[in-house]
Amino acid sequence: MVEVGIFGFSIDFSLHLIEGNANLTFIFFLGVSLLAALGLRFSYYAHRNMLASDIETQREIWESLRYIGVFAAVYALAWIVDIVSSIQFASKNGLLLAMTLFLVLSLRKIATLTGREGLGQSNQIQGVFQLIAAVAIGLYVVTVTVLGQTSLTALIEGVTGLLLVGYGVVFFRQQVANRRLQGTMLDSLLRHLLPVLVFGGLVSIVALSIPLGIDRAVVLHIQIVFLIMTATALMTTTIKLRQNLASL
Repeated sequence: MVEVGIFGFSIDFSLHLIEGNANLTFIFFLGVSLLAALGLRFSYYAHRNMLASDIETQREIWESLRYIGVFAAVYALAWIVDIVSSIQFASKNGLLLAMTLFLVLSLRKIATLTGREGLGQSNQIQGVFQLIAAVAIGLYVVTVTVLGQTSLTALIEGVTGLLLVGYGVVFFRQQVANRRLQGTMLDSLLRHLLPVLVFGGLVSIVALSIPLGIDRAVVLHIQIVFLIMTATALMTTTIKLRQNLASL
């Protein structure tokens, strides 16, 4: 154990087991390390595509996608800090919810780019959704910071994740049915982004089982599976971003 004083606070750097479980801690460390690396890589290629694109509307899509990788990486790094030090970020799952929100906003931008009218695409509905999502994420962050991990915070987290995934799937179903979009780069991008949205959202949705009496350690075992699947989906989407960059 190494103890370091920073700004008057004493921080010890040593292994801190998640729920007192060494196996769970090891799997989480590997999983979030993978997510951090792939999140940064995804953000890098989204940024490169933004710089290389000559179409302003597409640049807005790439700009939004950059934040997905950033939030995923920061969320993963918060877990790593929790494991290797005495610093604990109780509200780190709010970063994953923010990543899911930016995924939905990216789908919205693609919908706007194609000019297809449909449910949830009006500015009024979009504004209401963003307000509700932002309030829900903010409420989760404040509540979990004050109360810690409780059944209430798990409920807020799960319902927020369910809201985000449900709204995003609505956009996805509308756009894949759009004949103007089929076979294009945006169509392929949509199909690669959906697994990231679903798996990332499921990490939060699984928390709904905590108020039902499921032990948090069991929930964490399920969540790390979805986190690894989120990282894998980011990897395949990054390959698509690299291919698109090469064609610009």
